[in-house]
Amino acid sequence: MTRTVPCTGRPDRGRFREKLAFVKSSSRRLLLWFLPLLLGVIAAGVFAAGFAAALSGRLGTPIAEVPAAVPTATPATAPPGSVFRIVALGDSLTRGIGDGSGGGYPGRVAAAFRRAGRNVVVENLAVEGWETEEVLRRVRDQSTKATLAHADLILLSAGGNDLTHSLGRVVPFSDESSSSASAALEEARATASSNLKAILAAIRAGNPSAPIRLLGLYDPSGDAGTARRIERDGLLKWNVALEEASFSVPDCLVVPVADLFEGRPDRLAADRFHPGPSGYDEIAARVLSTLRVPAAAAGRQSAG
Repeated sequence: MTRTVPCTGRPDRGRFREKLAFVKSSSRRLLLWFLPLLLGVIAAGVFAAGFAAALSGRLGTPIAEVPAAVPTATPATAPPGSVFRIVALGDSLTRGIGDGSGGGYPGRVAAAFRRAGRNVVVENLAVEGWETEEVLRRVRDQSTKATLAHADLILLSAGGNDLTHSLGRVVPFSDESSSSASAALEEARATASSNLKAILAAIRAGNPSAPIRLLGLYDPSGDAGTARRIERDGLLKWNVALEEASFSVPDCLVVPVADLFEGRPDRLAADRFHPGPSGYDEIAARVLSTLRVPAAAAGRQSAG
């Protein structure tokens, strides 16, 4: 008689568990690959939609309408057909002492603008011998304020007499007096620096747009020894003071001229102190190089 062995079902349950484990493992691996891919596709779609919106102008500023960069330089020009007004003030250097024509460098700058087709008027308010204190009083004068307010270009020289007058108060020079001379120069420089800052601030407050060109200082002396050393040291410090005074004033530039007269006595007038005609030619050309004037018009030509 055959004996029947009952089925317990355990082998079937084991195989079922193995299949279930395999399915779970496969699903987990699929998710690890598929989920990042899905997120990447979604992100790319969002980016593409935003980029298309920006191009079409629906989002932000349309790329095709972005304005071009505007140059920061301010040309010294008035509207075509109008009068171009140059106001010059300061000391003998701006007055034109030493120039036979009397125009000095302001007259030569004006001539260059006329050659460029401008209708130019020059109002020269400079006075020979003035120090920065007198120039400051002038720019605070109501009549001068009105004149400066309508200027298209402002030319200025100041500080040279402060320097030379302070030097004159400590001559004759000697090695023993050099320290006291330096102290006197430093005191005068501090006063002139304060005045220059006030002068430029007053000019800019009354006229916020006209370019201001402030002449640097030069040394006309050919002396050697202690006097020469003190003069050159003082000149350097005073030119630095001019730069410091102009630094915070918009469109105000110091025009350096010291190199134009270094070793060039032929550019001085008969008094061996002020520029002569060729010296003023060089100063005017240097000033014009800082302004937007056609090269052909800015050539070195003496004022008539």
